[in-house]
Amino acid sequence: MSFNSSQTPSSGRLGAGRAISLVARREITTRAATKSFIITNIILLVVIIAGIIVLSIFTGNDKATKVGLVGDNPEMSQTIVEVGDASGEKIEIVPLADADEARTEAEKGDVAVALVPTGTGNSYDAITKDDLDGTLEGVLRTSVSQDGLSKALAAENVDLAAITADSTLNVTETEPAKPNEGQRIAIALTGVSLLMFAVLQGGSMVAAGVVEEKTSRVVELLLATIKPLHLLWGKIVGIGLMAFAQVVLLGGTALITALATGLLDVPSTAGSMFAAVIVWFILGFLFFATLYAATGAVVSRQEELGSSSAPLTILAMAVIYAAIFGINALDSTLMQTLAWIPPFSASIMPMRIATGDASIFQVIATIVLMIIACAIATWLAARIYQRNILRTGARVKWMEAIKG
Repeated sequence: MSFNSSQTPSSGRLGAGRAISLVARREITTRAATKSFIITNIILLVVIIAGIIVLSIFTGNDKATKVGLVGDNPEMSQTIVEVGDASGEKIEIVPLADADEARTEAEKGDVAVALVPTGTGNSYDAITKDDLDGTLEGVLRTSVSQDGLSKALAAENVDLAAITADSTLNVTETEPAKPNEGQRIAIALTGVSLLMFAVLQGGSMVAAGVVEEKTSRVVELLLATIKPLHLLWGKIVGIGLMAFAQVVLLGGTALITALATGLLDVPSTAGSMFAAVIVWFILGFLFFATLYAATGAVVSRQEELGSSSAPLTILAMAVIYAAIFGINALDSTLMQTLAWIPPFSASIMPMRIATGDASIFQVIATIVLMIIACAIATWLAARIYQRNILRTGARVKWMEAIKG
């Protein structure tokens, strides 16, 4: 048997705001309070924190390498640091009192290597706990040679600084490096991953909730006091707020942990990029959540939901993977084109903003286009939902669902 929503009573219905609020509150309290939801989020928080800590340990290459130096030799210290910088090796000089302290510090691993003057010319003994890193060894050998040359020339009254002052190398970058690009890309990738998680989990919850109400006939009781469209928006708002809270919680935890461990060192850059990710997350989730609600309205059994929502799930996966696999080719014609097309812009634009390839005009224009796409998706989903929420029996074909 099938029913039309126009047959439901209209008397005693709640106002739009109160109806949506009540349904949203019901979705939050019934779903967020479940043990599975709480345990899942706790596990995710632990995984995120532990993962970032482990990552910071294995990627801590930007931390300064400690080099011990016996004796008061500021020229040598400065030379080692400068040669290290030129070689891409950040070095911190640790002053040591004598050879005994040098050996002790090296054995404990407090310094990577300790340099002890031999007392013969400008020679040094390098004491290390185990094998000396090749790059660091090269830096030290160059530093010792350069320091010896400087002292030899000074002994002959030759001012090396005056000679090298006119010997300069000017570097012109055709494509200057973008500051903090790697950090912004990391935040954008995290946002895209959270969008995938929220869309697949939240969208599925919306669709499953619609089918659950249809199969239990609860929806007929709800529609006696709530309009179909208000019921739809209440579910989307409630589950959407839950998904948004998850993103803020998980993303905020990842951001704070990354700043605390040193993986991110520019809070302002991280904050602005996180804000951009949130904007696109809201638009992307709204687009998919409304359509997932429509997929739930055209079926009457949970078993049919998988096939009904399959095309939407494939589209969601394509949107996510377009950004992940296209990160190294954001300037390609394909990626530049997809960046303008909703819903692909929801995942690609954060990446282009992170790399600095998106102009202000493109950011604003793509947001407007995405808002229009969300409005169309909302209209289409509302039409399908209102015309089919009370229909039972066999699965409704999409064209039939749209036409009612």
